Amino acid sequence: MVLLADLRKHINIFFILLILAGILLFFQHYNLLLVDVQDDIAVIRVNFLVPMEQFDIEKNIEIKSSLPNTKFRCDLKWEDHNRLKVTITELSELKGQKILFKIHGAKSQFPFLHKSLSTSVQFQTEPKLLEVENKDNVPTEGPLVLQFNTPMDFRNIHKFIQSDIKFDLKPHEFEENGKSTDYSRWNLYPKEKMKNESNYLLLIKKGLKAQCGHMLKEDIQIQIRTASKPKIVETTPKQSAQWVGLYPKITAKMSEELKDAIVMIDHVKQKVSIKENKLEFLPHTILNPGEEYEVSIQGISKYGEKTDPYILKFITMPINDDDLWVEVSLKDKHEVIIHKGKEIIRRMPASGGTKEEPTVLGTFYIQDRGTSFFSKRFNEGATYWVRIIDQYLFHGIPRDNHWNIIESERKKIGKPASHGCVRLNEEDAKWFYENIPHGTMVIIHE
Repeated sequence: MVLLADLRKHINIFFILLILAGILLFFQHYNLLLVDVQDDIAVIRVNFLVPMEQFDIEKNIEIKSSLPNTKFRCDLKWEDHNRLKVTITELSELKGQKILFKIHGAKSQFPFLHKSLSTSVQFQTEPKLLEVENKDNVPTEGPLVLQFNTPMDFRNIHKFIQSDIKFDLKPHEFEENGKSTDYSRWNLYPKEKMKNESNYLLLIKKGLKAQCGHMLKEDIQIQIRTASKPKIVETTPKQSAQWVGLYPKITAKMSEELKDAIVMIDHVKQKVSIKENKLEFLPHTILNPGEEYEVSIQGISKYGEKTDPYILKFITMPINDDDLWVEVSLKDKHEVIIHKGKEIIRRMPASGGTKEEPTVLGTFYIQDRGTSFFSKRFNEGATYWVRIIDQYLFHGIPRDNHWNIIESERKKIGKPASHGCVRLNEEDAKWFYENIPHGTMVIIHE
């Protein structure tokens, strides 16, 4: 009987604790909310049911929108110890969003009780078409981009957008904590390629519904025009050129401003830099002497229009069997390679420039030389310097102002380390100084 009475006592205590936990959870998460929305302003009145600590509650508030780069102003006003008035205003050009308003762990005047809540708020606005991007230069393969002032109802939008060409209609997708969708921005992709420099009509019909529930009140008729087709107007080297260097800077000028380009040599895509209507690049590797090469070039204009593929052909310069030339490779392992004709006669570990102070790339010819120098700017010097161009030199390991080799710099040979010069071990620098004559070709590449 005693055991039964103890068991009943423990069961009663358990249920009392369970009830207390339920009451605590109720007061922690249950609040009275009243939400009033007028266009781009929402007023949320929160009754926490218990007295709250009012200081710094803004740190516990989160406003979460489904779209990036949208801004809100949040004004707080305590009406008494229990009641908080929150006024949220849409500040961005994009209106009529649905947001999630949260309060996380706000302190009450009871030390053990923190309050949390969340509610959705749907702002209101009249839908408008803000912009048709590049409507006078639409890519013939699309997209034609429509930007509305508010997220649109995706369920029947295709019924309200018509044109004299058939389109596939897709909302804009972007990456932010995973893939997300912007229903205020719509991409129209033509099912068949449009003609360059041609006019087309687009009709957005009244009745098109926004996610906030409002509808477009009037038809919108827009004339669009497709972009012109860009052309390649000039290349360096010229078509069918001969005696082209083994590491040439290849350039191409277009009839229009460029956004991108696709360039291939021997089926290898090249890394291209673009400035306005010009592209340029250095080949991914040194070309073979005396061979014909084909470079495939296709430019893409700033409106997304592609040139026809252009095949540039040229023949590289020949090299005689007894011609001496120098290769500086700045790949993962920095190295100076001495060639005689097509034969490699010496390899030397080296150190080129760092990312902040890179070594110049391209084709150069050996200039003057000297047995030593000292730079006051860097407070160090070196032996056996040979000029590549301007301030760029081949030279030995850096030495301090007592003319001692700096051991920490010696250990960097093979890695990027210099201020742009090409460093060599002492015996290699001496050999280079004594054996590589004035005017020798030097190719420096990554």
